[in-house]
Amino acid sequence: MTSASDSKDTTQSVVEQYFSCMRAGDAGVADLFHEDAFLLGLGRRTEGRESIRKFYTESIETGAPQPRLASPMLLEGNRVAAEILIDLADGTTAHVIDLFCVEEGAIRSLTYFVADEPQD
Repeated sequence: MTSASDSKDTTQSVVEQYFSCMRAGDAGVADLFHEDAFLLGLGRRTEGRESIRKFYTESIETGAPQPRLASPMLLEGNRVAAEILIDLADGTTAHVIDLFCVEEGAIRSLTYFVADEPQD
């Protein structure tokens, strides 16, 4: 039987692996998602692991995103909220809130919100 503590540790571990893959430029980050997972953000819904793999491959190639936590992650059951700053290849930084749902040791969904910060 899995305890609530074990489940919370697994959830946090999966999200930490996600950010580690992103910092490494590893499109294999898609392997952390369920086969039928989805991404939702910026008016776009990306469904299925292979579509998610394509999304991350393109994002890594064009933006070379380097996420870093802006504050500690918030965990509640199988959900994680992370406020992050993403440094991009063009020198800009995006301020983003990621909301993860982790089930059975894999990401079921990731919803992301990008702050509309003024340009200098």
